[in-house]
Order: sequence, then structure tokens, then C-alpha cells
Amino acid sequence: MVKVYGHEDVLKVFNNIVSKGKISNAYLFVGEEGLGKRFLAEYFAMMVNCKSDKKPCFACSSCLKMMKKSHPDVFVIEPEGDAIKVDTIRYINGEINIKPYESFKKIFIIDRADKMTTAAQNAFLKTLEEPPSYGLFILISPRAELLLPTVVSRCNIIRFKKEREEVIKEYLVDEKGVKEEEAAILAHLADGNFGEANRLVEEEYKKLRSNTLSELERIFQKKGFEVLDEYEFFEQNKEHIEEILRIFISLLRDVLVYKTTEDLRFIRNVDFSNFIKKLSEELTFERLSNIINKIEQLNLQLDSNINYQLAVENLLLDILGGQ
Repeated sequence: MVKVYGHEDVLKVFNNIVSKGKISNAYLFVGEEGLGKRFLAEYFAMMVNCKSDKKPCFACSSCLKMMKKSHPDVFVIEPEGDAIKVDTIRYINGEINIKPYESFKKIFIIDRADKMTTAAQNAFLKTLEEPPSYGLFILISPRAELLLPTVVSRCNIIRFKKEREEVIKEYLVDEKGVKEEEAAILAHLADGNFGEANRLVEEEYKKLRSNTLSELERIFQKKGFEVLDEYEFFEQNKEHIEEILRIFISLLRDVLVYKTTEDLRFIRNVDFSNFIKKLSEELTFERLSNIINKIEQLNLQLDSNINYQLAVENLLLDILGGQ
């Protein structure tokens, strides 16, 4: 059995489409990463090709093949490296002209459709606009504007939003075996995002997050140039630097929120609430904003040919000085 957690509005749309038999040629699923768009694209495909009256039935040959990820008429396309190239789209353009083996619809799910190159998107346009009657395309992207407007205009957009905290908690308890008390904390940290919830239960990530926030505490305890001693942490965790910076920003934004509201209900990192309250007393709004900006600047520079040690040491001095 496949259980969908939350997404009531999206499921209503799916049920309306399938029950009325008004299935369009193409849909674009839009929403931030980690909301379950890929999972629900496959669920929608299962509904469309289900052979029973109640869709999905989880029991017919089509549903069973979908659950085993072995359906001959459903194709999942993903980026190769950082892109979906024109050769992949040419393959789709050819494959769509072959009728389904056993199904009502031949379905192509294109995950991270925004990774299609411009040439690939242009090559896709005619097929997307006029596929065979049995063709169905489901494109998935964090934001519609990452695709060419001509591609977006050929799709019906279905928007995904963050889930309620209690839904994430239920998911963690039922699917991940997390105890209720811990699930409540993790659900709050996940901020309505299933992908984030999944990461939070991974032991390696839990350890990295704890060590990173403890490191941030140590940085703020240093005086002057002795803060440069903390570079060792960044050297040891160089492969995780993007995640470390993201965790830093998450906590510092909590400090901004608490400094504004003085209400811990609005912060994400509830397990570090004492540290958040302490920083809110010590840091001005201007200094907090400066520190966050410096972290974001380093994050943007990581893909360029920077001197890693010099960049991190400059950040450490910026955090301590706040200028």
C-alpha cells in the first residue's frame, strides 16, 4: 500500500481530473525541493493507468507494476549530471510515437525539468503541444520561471506547498519509526518539507548538524584572531561546507525571528533555543544581517576558483566582527 501524507488539495485535483476523464497532455508540478512532487507524479501516473474503478486500487496489474517501478508505459527522466540534454528529448520525441504496451496512457515524468538545456526545451515544444492522444507528460520543477515561457504555457500547473507540522510528524512516526517526542521536534525543524524531514533522521546528518551548531557556539566564544583556530573544523568538513553554511543561516535567521518576536514558537532550531536567545541579546539587527550576508556570499563563491582557507578565515573574522 502507498500512503500519501497531506497534500489534500493536490489529491482533490488528481481525483477531479481522473474521475472526469479530462486528462491534459501535460502538467507542470511546481514547488520547492523536498515537498514530494516526484512521489505524487508517480502516484498520479498510477491513478491514470489504474484498471479498477477506485483509482489507484494498488491491486491491478498496472498499479502493482507502478509500485515495483517496472511499468513498461511509464518513463522517469532525470538529469544526467547537471542537465537534461537534447539527445534525451529526441529519445522522448521518438518513443512517444510508439503506442502503450498495455495502458491507457504512455507517461513521461521529467524530474527537474528545469535542468533541460535551452536546446532540449526547444526540441520538446512541438511534442509537448501535440502529443498523441495516449501521451501524457508530467514535468517537475522548483519554480515555473526556470523553464522557457513557451514550455510553461503548454502545461497545466499544479502547485505544491509546505505541509502542516502534524502531517510531517505523522510521516516520521509511521514511515521512519521515529518516537513521537523526537518526531515533534524534527517535524518543527523540517518546516513542512518531507525531504528535510528525511535528512533530519539520517544519523550522519544529525551528527553534522549538531557539530555545526556547536561549532557556531564556539566561534562566538572566541576573541579576536583566535577565532582562526576554528578553521580546522571547516577543513575537516570541507566536503560538507554547503550544508554547514545552510545550517549556520538557518540558526541565525532564527535569531532574527526571535529578536523580532521574542516568541520561540516561530523558530525552527528549537533544540538550540537557549543559544538563540543568548545571541539575540548579544547581536544587533545590523550585525546579524551582515553576518548572514557574508555567509551567503561565501556560499555563492564556492563554485568559483576561490582560495578555500582564505575565504573561510575571512568569514570567521566577519562573524566575530559582524562587519
